[in-house]
Amino acid sequence: MSKLLPVFIFSLIMAYISDKRAHIDFNKFGDKIYRHKEKIFFFLMAVVAIVFVGLRTSYNDTLTYINMYESLEAGISNIASLDISLGENPGFWIVNIILKTLGFSAQSYIMFYAVITLLIYFWFVRKYSDNIWLSVFLFFTMGCYTFAMAAIKQCVAVAFCLVGIDRLLREKKISFVLWILLASTFHPYSLMYLIAPFLMFKPWTNKTYILLAVFGLIGLGIQPLLGTVVDITTMLGEEYDASTFTGEGINFFRLAVVWVPVIVSFFVRKYLRETNTKKDNLILNLTILNAEIMFIGFFGTANYFGRLANYFLIFQVLCLPHLFNGFTTRSKKIITIICVICFLLYFYYSNVINQNFDSQFNYVPAIGYLSTLL
Repeated sequence: MSKLLPVFIFSLIMAYISDKRAHIDFNKFGDKIYRHKEKIFFFLMAVVAIVFVGLRTSYNDTLTYINMYESLEAGISNIASLDISLGENPGFWIVNIILKTLGFSAQSYIMFYAVITLLIYFWFVRKYSDNIWLSVFLFFTMGCYTFAMAAIKQCVAVAFCLVGIDRLLREKKISFVLWILLASTFHPYSLMYLIAPFLMFKPWTNKTYILLAVFGLIGLGIQPLLGTVVDITTMLGEEYDASTFTGEGINFFRLAVVWVPVIVSFFVRKYLRETNTKKDNLILNLTILNAEIMFIGFFGTANYFGRLANYFLIFQVLCLPHLFNGFTTRSKKIITIICVICFLLYFYYSNVINQNFDSQFNYVPAIGYLSTLL
């Protein structure tokens, strides 16, 4: 983890300074409210984190994307021959052809998507977090950052969906739908976000229990439903068969981590019912949705449902800091310390024990990359 650790530490330091330089106030419940958020140090953090991702030459399926891009033929006229059906990701291919025609190298292609994806991720976290430092910490330790180094199509789609969620929270519903439709041209499962307007209800009401029950039953009965799942994915243009949904389930530690905010929210549900805004309700319910999809993946369907759940993973890093406001000042400090220790252990487990980050991640030196641009 020696390659990832410097970026992680630098990001935490910059986020801490940014948090301390922000102008804050407190509401009637004693919760911190940002009156003005610092920009410069947060921007420095974002730049370093983005460049690190953009300089990679291998990690997860990065090489597959690079090989695909290098084999692509330049020329705007090639856009006319694209298959524009939903499952063929036409938006992704149109952008790739444009980049290739403009002369972007394979490394600049990786850098381009790193900038687009992570700029939106960090903008969204900064805008909606109740505790910027803790959200940045969770962004790294829960795997949002490393996920941005893989599955480029899905990560860009998620980024566009976050813009859509921002528009929804600003009561711009048509703009919300348009952003989700744009995201679906990069990855069709983005259409799941169209459920968001129906998830602004208060937490831990009957609707919450119904959702938990429905997804629990799906998880327990997923194997008999495989035929239906395959039919749905085929309709969306994805070529899967029943073997995709069998085999090893989601790692228990990964499942436990995403259920932490759900469990915490149950214990502070009275506070949430009294204080939550529509924004808070939506973030919590999308966090619960993420945990529920992970639960389904625990029953031998990790290959599909684990990646599907990642569509909503970023809401975890916003949800947990908000939930801590439901505790007393003394309890909040203790719980935060416990949280930091546990998530650091999970960060180590994910990037050293379960999957060695250093052995998979390779990169081109920044100076070497810059020399190719001059």
